[in-house]
Amino acid sequence: MRLHAEGFAAGWPRPRFLTARFAGPLAFSGSGWRWWLADEDAQIPARLFDRFLREGDPAGITLLRERAEKDKSRRIYRLVPPEQPDAPGYFVKQMSLIPRKRLGALLGCSSPLVGMSHGTAELAHNLALDERTAHGVRTFAFGEYFRCGLPARQVLLQEYLAGWQAFSDVWRQHEDDAACRRALLWQLMDVLAALREAGICHLDLHPGNLMVSPDPRAPLRVIDCGQMCMDADPAVSAALHLGVFLHELNGKRTAPSPRLAQVACRLLQRLAGSDAGLDGAGRLLPLLVGYSTKKPFSRRRLLGRDGLDPVALERRLQKLAQERPPSHRASGAPALGEQRERRLIASIEDMLATPR
Repeated sequence: MRLHAEGFAAGWPRPRFLTARFAGPLAFSGSGWRWWLADEDAQIPARLFDRFLREGDPAGITLLRERAEKDKSRRIYRLVPPEQPDAPGYFVKQMSLIPRKRLGALLGCSSPLVGMSHGTAELAHNLALDERTAHGVRTFAFGEYFRCGLPARQVLLQEYLAGWQAFSDVWRQHEDDAACRRALLWQLMDVLAALREAGICHLDLHPGNLMVSPDPRAPLRVIDCGQMCMDADPAVSAALHLGVFLHELNGKRTAPSPRLAQVACRLLQRLAGSDAGLDGAGRLLPLLVGYSTKKPFSRRRLLGRDGLDPVALERRLQKLAQERPPSHRASGAPALGEQRERRLIASIEDMLATPR
C-alpha cells in the first residue's frame, strides 16, 4: 500500500502484529485520529468514521448500543457507506481507555500493571483467531486517538455479520427441534476443538459471543475477543469454555442437575481425551457448570494456577454466588428452568449418541 504517514509517533515501538499487517499510521483529517489499514479498500469506511468522529456526521452510521461508565465507555456502531447501500457494511467498536491501560495499548502488552484488555490486545486476538481458525472475524482498520503521547481512545473496524444471530437466540428458537439443536452442538464442538488446536482460550466464550450464520453449513464465528489467553493448559482451557458456555445456556442455574455435569464431562473427554491435565479439568468442570465465574472472580487466574483445589474453589464460588445481587442470579420460574435444563441434557445426550 502506498499510503503512509511519516513523522507521526516516530520512534515509538509499536507491536509487530500491527506494523506487519497494517499500513499506517495515517491522518485523514484534523480529527486527531490516526488509522491503520489492512488494505486500500479499508480507506472508505475508515474515512467515513473519521469524518463522523470529527464532525458528528451520522451519514451511513447507526449506533447499536452504548455503555458509558466513569473513565470508561464503549460504543458499537454499524457503518454502511452511502455509496454501498446494499453491502453488509462494517462493525465498529469504539472504546476509551483508562490511564493505566494506555501504555499497554501503545506497546501491545497485556499485564495486570498496564491492563489485560484494550483495543490493541483485542486486535491481536482477532488476528490470531482469524488466522488460526475458521471462526474469526476480519479486521479492516484500527484507529487511535492520542493524548500525552499515549492512545486514549481506540476503534476496531471489522466485518459485519449481517443476518447472523447469537447462539443463545437460535437455541431458544428451536426448543422442540432435536435435529437443529444436535447440529448446533456439533458446531459448538468444532469451535472448541479449533480453539484447543490453536492454543487459544477465550475467557468470555458464552452463547451470546458465538454467532450462527443463516447458512447452516457455515462455521460459527467467535466475537468479543478482548479477553483471551494464548498459553493456557489445553484441558483446563477446554473445561473453561465448556463450563462457562453450559452455565449460561442453562440459564445460570446455581444448582443444576448432576446429569448436566456428567454429560459435560463426556463432552470434555471427547475434546481433550489425550491431554495430560484431563483429570484436573474434569474436577473443575462441574464447578464451572454450576456457578457463575464472572467478575470479581478471575478466570485468567484460574488458568494460571498450579494444582487446582476444587474444595477451596467451590467455597470461593459459593461465597461469590451469595454476594451477587439478584439480577445477576438465575431468573425465571423454577419449573420452567428445570424443563429447559432437561431439554439441554437431552440434546447433549442425543448429540453424543448420534453419529455425525
